[in-house]
Amino acid sequence: MTARSNRKKPASKTISAAGITGQQGINAIERIVLESGSRWTPSGPNEIGIDGYIELFDPSSRRPLGLTLAVQSKVVSAIANDKAATFDYWCAPGDISYWLEGNIPVVLIVSSGDAKEVYWASVRDQFKDWKPADSTRVTFVRAEQKLDRRTFSRLATIASPKPGLYLAPTRKPETLHTNLLPLELCPPSISVAQSECRNVHEVWTSLRTAGGEIDAGWMLWEKKILSFHDLSKPQWANICDRGTLEEFSAVEWSESDDLQRQRIFVQLLNQTLRAQLYPEVRYWPQEDCYAIQGRPHKQSYPSIQRSSKVTVVSQRTSTSKDGRKFDRFRHLAFRGQFRRFDDNWFLEITPTYRFTSDGFTLDRFHEENLKGIKRIEGNRAVLSSVLFWANYLQPRTGLFDRDPLPLQFGKLLTFRCDIGISDPDWLAADPGRPEDPGLFSDEFFPADTDDGDEL
Repeated sequence: MTARSNRKKPASKTISAAGITGQQGINAIERIVLESGSRWTPSGPNEIGIDGYIELFDPSSRRPLGLTLAVQSKVVSAIANDKAATFDYWCAPGDISYWLEGNIPVVLIVSSGDAKEVYWASVRDQFKDWKPADSTRVTFVRAEQKLDRRTFSRLATIASPKPGLYLAPTRKPETLHTNLLPLELCPPSISVAQSECRNVHEVWTSLRTAGGEIDAGWMLWEKKILSFHDLSKPQWANICDRGTLEEFSAVEWSESDDLQRQRIFVQLLNQTLRAQLYPEVRYWPQEDCYAIQGRPHKQSYPSIQRSSKVTVVSQRTSTSKDGRKFDRFRHLAFRGQFRRFDDNWFLEITPTYRFTSDGFTLDRFHEENLKGIKRIEGNRAVLSSVLFWANYLQPRTGLFDRDPLPLQFGKLLTFRCDIGISDPDWLAADPGRPEDPGLFSDEFFPADTDDGDEL
């Protein structure tokens, strides 16, 4: 009879599930740190509350900043399934005491083990004046505390031993588009003559009586008529005293340092532009803007990369509770201001809109609608409008009735810059289009361009 062995069967080797989960959290942090252009160093064996260190580098020059953060990583897999805007994590009191005792800033990073769900909090900021009897809860706001490459500057501020930190701009050449349209040509002379007309209404009455071509390209100032037009023509005979007619070089006014002459020259430019754009684009003094007229339609314009279309007049019909129907129109518009820089004149284009009830009369909700659309439109929409108006004001055959145009504009002023702005950082604060355009379509008429438009 064989004796039974008392030796137990050896247990199989296994890997700790908690160890795998913890390492996944560390790997997620390291990945983000490396993508940010900085350095991650794990603590190694025998760590008691600090899993590793982030050494910060300038993302532009790759030079070290001499700034280091200590990191404690915690993995909570449940946060990946919880889609709430915030979540809570409770720290161990002993950990908090340990983190606050050192002279290096500590960042608590809580993740699901996936690089897409990683959130951070500054321990010193979170537990300022903390005592052992106080709460150990940290509430993470997902939208504000997500750890990614854009977090770099905030981490650098926490790690900096002195207030403020300068980081070299990113080396990214790009073209910057301004809203300044150069005035390249205007009529060479300004005619000035005395007039007995007491107001603008009397001038218009006389012009209509005389017949012929009439526009608003003139101004009445101190009983004088000033215009780029020739005031010796017959329609001005009953308005101007021809014996007092003088002609000045436009340069004497455009380049003058006399503020009054500059103001008169700007007013004359404004009057001439209003006449030049009429009737397709009309100036509305109450809103101080130029707005496109006509029935609802789109117009093409060359964007940065290709030709695009923009809705310049749109119409919406709403029905009241009692069944009545109301039409409202949104007109693409701009505010124009002539400005002088370095002896050169520019038209500053500020995109806006004009809302009407019938294509002409200002809608009673104009101000409310204008504020609403300004809240939701982003940089892309504004740039599209500037590019449209800059193209619209270019001299093109068939665009205006009068040829040549009194005022001729060049290409939109641009600058080539060697230092660029990080697009993700810039666009993060840009509301852009609403996710559901229909949400605002009846209320604010959001600007719509060709869906495939690429600036």
